[in-house]
Formats: sequence, C-alpha cells, structure tokens
Amino acid sequence: MNTTWTYEYTIPLLLLWIGFAVGVVWSVYGFARHLPKTAAGVAILCLRLAFLALLFWVMLLPGVRRSTVEKLRPRFLVLLDTSASMQQNHDPTSAESRWQKGQEFLKMGWTKIVRARCQVEVYPFAAELGVPLTIEQAAELTAEGGATHLNASLTRLFERSRGQELAGVLVLSDGVDTRERHHAWADGPWPAPIFVAELEVPEEVEELPDVRVEAVDTQRRAIVDWDTTLTATIAGNGVRGESFAVELLRDDKPVERAQVQLPPEGGSRDLQFTLAHPVVGTEVWRVRIPPLLREAQTNDNELAVAVTVLDAQNRVLFLENTPRFESKHVSRELFANRNITPLAYFRGPGGVFIAYGDRPGSLLEVSAEQLAENKIVILGNFDAEAFDAAKSEVILEFVEKGGSLILLGGDRLWGAEGIGITPLNKLLPFSRAATAAQEGRYGVQWTAEGRAHPAFANAAEVPEELPPVLTVFAGARPNAAALTLVEAEVDGATAPLILSRVYGQGKVLAILTDSLWRWAMQPGEDKPYSFFWRQIIEWMSPSAEETGQYHIELFCDTAVMAVGEMAMLQARLIEPPDATPRQWRVTCDVATPTGRVIPLHFASRLIPGPGGRDTQGYVAELMPDEPGNWRAVASVEVDGRRLESSPCFFTARAVSQEKAERPANLNVLRSLGRGGGGRYAPPPELDAILRDLQVREKQERRMEYNSLWQNRWLLALLIALLGVEWVTRKLNNMQ
Repeated sequence: MNTTWTYEYTIPLLLLWIGFAVGVVWSVYGFARHLPKTAAGVAILCLRLAFLALLFWVMLLPGVRRSTVEKLRPRFLVLLDTSASMQQNHDPTSAESRWQKGQEFLKMGWTKIVRARCQVEVYPFAAELGVPLTIEQAAELTAEGGATHLNASLTRLFERSRGQELAGVLVLSDGVDTRERHHAWADGPWPAPIFVAELEVPEEVEELPDVRVEAVDTQRRAIVDWDTTLTATIAGNGVRGESFAVELLRDDKPVERAQVQLPPEGGSRDLQFTLAHPVVGTEVWRVRIPPLLREAQTNDNELAVAVTVLDAQNRVLFLENTPRFESKHVSRELFANRNITPLAYFRGPGGVFIAYGDRPGSLLEVSAEQLAENKIVILGNFDAEAFDAAKSEVILEFVEKGGSLILLGGDRLWGAEGIGITPLNKLLPFSRAATAAQEGRYGVQWTAEGRAHPAFANAAEVPEELPPVLTVFAGARPNAAALTLVEAEVDGATAPLILSRVYGQGKVLAILTDSLWRWAMQPGEDKPYSFFWRQIIEWMSPSAEETGQYHIELFCDTAVMAVGEMAMLQARLIEPPDATPRQWRVTCDVATPTGRVIPLHFASRLIPGPGGRDTQGYVAELMPDEPGNWRAVASVEVDGRRLESSPCFFTARAVSQEKAERPANLNVLRSLGRGGGGRYAPPPELDAILRDLQVREKQERRMEYNSLWQNRWLLALLIALLGVEWVTRKLNNMQ
C-alpha cells in the first residue's frame, strides 16, 4: 500500500502564504500594542496563532490518497453432466460408471493446485445449466437428469462468463447430446481452452443394426395443389455403410420410397420428400423405416405428422405506408412462402395504395369485398389519417368474421396519432400510453406462453435463443384476452414485445418493435426470422372449416417421449368476446399405436397470463404404455354441434433417448478438446496437464481517497479555538 498526501487548493499558494503572514503579523502587533504581557495575553496570542495555522492548513484542502494493488485470480469452470446417461458404463476395463469416474476426477490432486491459482466453480447441467457450486457441494449431486443439452449448456456457460478472465473449462460428460442432431457444433471455436476427461473407453464389439427416425419437420399448413417439403432426420448405427429403405406414407398409403446410406461408424442425415396436397382437409404423413435384419429395437422407426390443407384462396394482404427495413424483410418472407399468395401494397401519392408482386401497379381500395379475398392482413406503420372510421369498421368486421390481422407497428402506428385513436383500438391485445420507442440493444426471450403457443408448440427446431432488438415500444399492459409470446428486457424489467389475442372469430398479433428485421441478420444455420414468420403465417391462416364462432385447439407439451413418461395435453377453446360464460365439457379421444381408444376428460385450469392475469385452458395428462405413434383429438359440444380439433400426434419410444444404452460419444468429446484449444485425455494424464496449467494473473490497482479538511471535528476545533480565546478575554477584562 502506498500513501500520498495531497493538497487540492484552488487559490494561488502565494496568496495563501501572504494571507497567513498578514494574519500572523497582525496578531503579534495586536499583542504587542494592546494586550498585557501576562500569561493570559500570551495564551490569547497562542490561541490566535494556532487558529491561523489550522485555518491555513484547511485552506490548502489536504487529503490522503492510498493505492493498493490486488491480484485477480482467473476463473476455472467445471461443466459437470448430471444426466441419467452418466450412470451407464460401456468400458470393459472398469466396473465404475461414468458418473463415478467423474466424481473421482474431482478429488484428484489437480484441484488443490488449480484452486490455489484460480477461482474454481462447478456448474452442473442436464436439460438446463445449474448454479455454480463448490467441488465439495458437487460431490453430493446425483446423476438423474432426463435429458442432456451439452451444446446449449456450454454456450450459456460462456455467455455467463463473458468479459471475465477464464483459465479454462473442464468438461465431465459422456458427450451424448439428446437435442443436437449433428456433431459439427463441437468443432468450435470456443472462447477458452476446453479440457475433456475420458470417462469411458467403449468396448469394440459387434454392433447390431439400429436405425430410427429422429425428427420430422414440415409446414403444418399447406395450400391445396401446392407442393411442400418434408425433412426427416434419419439416424442409426451398426449398418456398416449399407443402404436401407425409408418409406413415406399419406393416410397409411405408400407414396414414396427412398434409399438412405449412413456412415460406417454411424451418424445421421436429413432426407427430403416432396408432399402433394390434392384436396382440402387434414392429411397424416408418416415416415417409416422397415425393420432391418437383426434390428432389436424397432419402435422408433416411425414418426407421424398432421398437415392441414387449406383452400387455394389463402391470400395475405400486406399494407405499408412507406418502404422501410422491416417491410423489406417481411415482403421477402411472404413471397418466399409457397403456402400463401401474398399481395403487397405501399401507400403512394395522395394516399393511394399501389401494389407490387403478382399485381404490380394495381390499386387497392380498402373495402369489405377486397378484404374478404384474403385470410391475413398485415398493417404496417400507418397513422390514424390513413384509416378513417369507414376503413376501420371494414377491418374490424374482417377480423370478427374470422380474418387474421398482424400489426407490424412503428413510430406512427404506436404513436399519439396512431391506431390508438381509431376504432381499431378495441382489438388491440394491450393498453399503452402513446410514447416514443426506447432505443438501445435489448435482449429478447420466449415466454412460457410463447413456447406453448399453438404457433410454436409442435414446431421442430424452435430457436432456443432469440437475437436482440434495437427498439421497444415499452409500457404495454396486456389485457385479459392477450397472450405474450415474446418479451424484451428493458431497464431491468421485462416488456411485452409480441402479443396475440382472439377477437371474434379472428386472430390479432401485435409487434411492439420496428427492428424485428434484425433477426434476419442472425448468422449460422439458425434463422429465427424466417422461422417466426413461417410459423405465424401457418397459425393465423384459417382453414376452410373454421366458419363457426368457436374453435378448439389441441397440442402436446412434447412431440417425442418415452414409455412411462407423462405427456400433458393442453386444449384451448376460442370463444367470441361477447359469448356468455359457460362451463364447457372438453373431452379427448386418444388412439394408441395398437388401435385402442382411450377417452380423456380435460380439467379446467387457469393458466398464469401476462400482467398477473389468468387465461382459461384445459389440461389432461396421459402416460403412454405402448411404444409408437399416438393420435389425440379434442372435442367439445357447442349448441348441439360437435367441434373437433385437428389431430395432435406424439411418439412414445420404448426407452427414453437419455436412458437408452449407448457408449460415450467420443467424436464430440475429442472435437471439444480440439476446438477449444485444450486437451482430451484419460483422467491420470489430464490430472498432470491441469497441475501444470499456465495461469495468467491480472493486477488491479485500487485507489482510495480520504479528505482531511472535510471533517466535523476539525471544524469544531476551529470554533473551539475562537471560543476559548473569547472566554479568556472576557475573564481577564480584555477587549
């Protein structure tokens, strides 16, 4: 620690010395001329000189500055896999499980050495990344997680440590990621060295063939006579590079057959089929792999998906004021979507709507007849002047009769002279003061309602993370009928960003930002912008059968599960806003893979909604006892008419993907060691490597300043000196 005296006077030092000298001379002169040469007079002179000296010192504004140098130890993080697969052992040379070997490695000598140099924290993970623990606390954990999300957990770990000095990351896992379809993610690069312990050396034995359909991804709504694409992820091992057949069936009738070849060491690949939709209705498509010779587990060889085929008049009308970045990217997504017929109009001179697309140059008058030709209307950044009372009533009637409306807002639409002062404000899913957008960089995340929303619940490859936005129209308060799908972090709190509601027979979606187009800039294979608009358009496209005022939707919390695991079926009954409240009896017929029909009764449950309000839902739980594809249809009786939902499919595996017996994924573990600039090694060798880990310590200088003149005791001493002098004068009758 270094201590330095400082003087921060602002008056020139020469003037201070002159003032001090004048005061001393004047005090001595007064003593010699007016005060008696007694002990009392000398005491008064001393008190006066002490006061002047102390006052002079205070005028110099003295202080003490202390500086200390602290050594900052870097962090060393341990990512510990606590999933159930860690209890397995495929190493013929050891009787211990992967979990036991991982726990033993945390007790080796490297921990003492690295702890002395670094701040060591253990992060357990399975489906989610846990909170940091000490090594002693990690020893009390158990491996019983139902899934392994290694890639997502490792990514979140580095995000939490952003801006901090990392000496390295130790991964204790079997490398079996139950979410990732491919292994390329492990190649990195990673922001810090990754050290991976070899917890298992699998026995090289003859591997029996095992193939499976891991996932099926296709658009859940299509236009009649328009072709769509279905992507099936086929995985397997033990096939020795030989090809095998994959069949595509529509309503249990074969449509196409393709040959697939996997690498000799096993792996996965995507296979695409073209789906034809000749008639309006609901189609059930199945991807099936006929059982291979000597294949023991065949219950995972098939997946099914339901596709709703809409009529050919599934048009989307996009109305925009003046072109902007948001409208540019939305137009691209609309015209790239083969399931719709988009029409885009921009407001030209004189308020006339001029089109481009398949009707370039044509004009639009917002009338009931023109809107009736469309299923979805997207309103851009307009003010109230663009939509008078007559046009507003036309749009309200369009939504009430089953049309869908998307409010792609901006500073005009959400401003003081925007939609809030028009009759259209009654269909808004929120209330909000007309304030300007807040600008910055705001993190965005799904809400629980958003993940369970029918637009995204049954979709494959839902983006786990959403890119930030640059603007937020904050202050929105969702109403009772609204669902908040996406929210943003603004000033330490969450603000609704994307909301939906049902109005009459139609649907309304509001977007409270004009920078959603930034999602299209996301690098990599994950395309959240395209995914969002594709799913929203599918959900908001009403089918030809949706002509009543009531509509029931059914979805499952997961598409694939294991036999014995609980499946939660959730139904939502859409009612017109002016409907009389009733007690509904919602039922569900679940067809098992063997043809049995299980009747279920839904229980009414209030689901927590935005703003502290609740929304009505219906829930039923089912534990599948047979492997294969299950089919569920919810129904409710309304005024003597039976309403049924579209079928909801989910697949039950004989064994959960997490608990299936499989060796450690050495390819992933080795790639992590290479991509992170660390090492993949057996525990004894890795223990020696970590003992010699080179750690770079940082030094941080901390400054402390204490003011000596801003002190109440010093002020009291100055007053006391003057007071004692005055008392001495009075006691000795001095002037």
